[in-house]
Amino acid sequence: MSVGSIVVDVIVMTAATVVAMLVIGAFARRVLGVRVGIVRIFLAGIIGLLAELGFESQFVWGSYTPALIPVQFGIILFVAIAFLVIAELVVPQGTLPRPDQVLADIRRSRERSRRYAELLRIGARHRLLPFKLTTEQTSAGAAERRRQAAALTAALEDAGGAFVKIGQILSTRSDALPPEYIEAFGRLQQRVPPAPWADVEPVLTASLGRPIDEVFATFSHEPLAAASIGQVHEATLPDGRRVAVKVQRPGIVPLVERDIDIARRLARRLTQSTGWARAFGLDDLAETLTESLRDELDYRVEAANIAAMEAVQAALPEDKRLRVPHFFAQFSARDVLTMEFIDGTTLSEPGVADRLTDRKRSALAMRLFQGTLSQIMNAGVFHADLHPGNVMITRGDELALIDFGSVGRLDSEVRRQITDVVLSFSRGDARLFADTLLTFVELPDDLDEFMLRRQIGEFMSRYLGAGSELDASAFTEVIQILGHHGLAVPPELTAAFRAIATVEGSARVLDPGFNLVTEATGYAQERVDEQRRPRAIARSATDELVGMLPAVRRLPRRIDQITGQLASGRLSVNVRLFADRRDRAVLREFINLAAITFLAGVFGLMAAMLLSSGAGPDITPTLTLFQLFGYLLVILSGVLTLRVVFDVLRRR
Repeated sequence: MSVGSIVVDVIVMTAATVVAMLVIGAFARRVLGVRVGIVRIFLAGIIGLLAELGFESQFVWGSYTPALIPVQFGIILFVAIAFLVIAELVVPQGTLPRPDQVLADIRRSRERSRRYAELLRIGARHRLLPFKLTTEQTSAGAAERRRQAAALTAALEDAGGAFVKIGQILSTRSDALPPEYIEAFGRLQQRVPPAPWADVEPVLTASLGRPIDEVFATFSHEPLAAASIGQVHEATLPDGRRVAVKVQRPGIVPLVERDIDIARRLARRLTQSTGWARAFGLDDLAETLTESLRDELDYRVEAANIAAMEAVQAALPEDKRLRVPHFFAQFSARDVLTMEFIDGTTLSEPGVADRLTDRKRSALAMRLFQGTLSQIMNAGVFHADLHPGNVMITRGDELALIDFGSVGRLDSEVRRQITDVVLSFSRGDARLFADTLLTFVELPDDLDEFMLRRQIGEFMSRYLGAGSELDASAFTEVIQILGHHGLAVPPELTAAFRAIATVEGSARVLDPGFNLVTEATGYAQERVDEQRRPRAIARSATDELVGMLPAVRRLPRRIDQITGQLASGRLSVNVRLFADRRDRAVLREFINLAAITFLAGVFGLMAAMLLSSGAGPDITPTLTLFQLFGYLLVILSGVLTLRVVFDVLRRR
């Protein structure tokens, strides 16, 4: 054989192999419903070709006929699909790294193992292992939760890194955690030394694209404050304005990503192995927290939040405004944020409000609370984490907000619903309060609405009755009541309640006698008075009419159609079965699975009958035409059976 013919044979075989791989990949995606990587397709193709060669050695060699081509190709596909099914069930796609990522994955695995060992030592030192969330609603259960919360808080502080930030974010999730944990996590502090200036300066220079001396007139090398993710320095712009420059710690992103990966893995493992984690929804909660933490790594998100809050404050009435630092886009980047410098002290500092008169403290507490309600109900953009550390009293005794990593946004319909909730609560109307709460959630078929309304009524009587006192725990209890009845609380409602509960705690720092019910009632009455004014009534009527115009335009034509059908005796009512798309999806899936199973069985029986029959013309000395059809049906039945098995086992 000449060199040229060998080269041609190699090219033809290579082309045939590539085509076979492409067909196998497309066929596997169609049959299994999952995307398959090129490495698995290649291995499946090789195994299928080897199986086909084994078939050829037994039945084809020496008596080849083109009639066997469908059987040969069917064997390749069947064996390849069988390999992919087994591989997907044993080692699902994505669980193993790509070959070019093996070394990097080994390095990350080693770092993760060292971090795991460190976390285990911290957990053992604080007696947290094994950990089980106590849900017993007794005094002993509450005491155990307080012990667990204190130990977990200390462990998070020792772990540092992303775990402190996760704990701080958790302290705002009154919908997800018992109040004992919320209270303990609210005291989390990040005690970390500042990064050296020699490490911070390259970050600033690279982010701003210029030397620092060309951007700022002065820049203090000593930070005003330091945390695990970033630190704040004081600087001066060329025009003389004082600014605060927030700089991300050098090399913090890989460390935070490592801790995020560990937190997600731990949550997933606990969800799979423990009942309390599954009931708690720990896996979903971890995903939500890690997304929030990733947003905090990008200062551009906080810059957009500051710009939104500035616009909100400008639109609010003068007596509802709170000071927001202006940010300078030209001096900011992903890991650098330059803001207006506000000279003042946060409410978290002990005794910060002692120099103010009682009247001034009460006025500031009311302004902080009503300003937050105005953000929620009027503007729909609000600071979602106004704990005392994020509220400042300036030198001029004004209130200023800082740290805009967590800002909530609400559309007009949700704002209206939240306003109705606050109004009904302030009036003490249990029936209206329950009605407004239930507009936020989708009611399941098995909901015991009578018991839910009864519990809401008991809640109202307990917190609004004579001699009762309302605090932030009331909002947590509302969320827990809804969750106890299997109602998925929408995140926008949770965020708004959380913001109100958090700002109530900050208002009490200013004015220990601050009463949430009194202030909420006053604000609600103010809203009612505004809605009763002629201008507001006219605006509401105009808005309603504008919204009704499309329906009004269609109304005459529809009335004419109905009366025409009624006069001719053709009026009918059409009720659609399976109108819900979820019901249709379940039915369609069941029918598809049943049809595939039925066809696999029928083809298998037909194959058995044909293979056991010796009738039909001979294709080879040992194979008849009917037997050839039997082999093809065996392959087809096998592929369909693999599809059913894969679908059932994957769901389990």
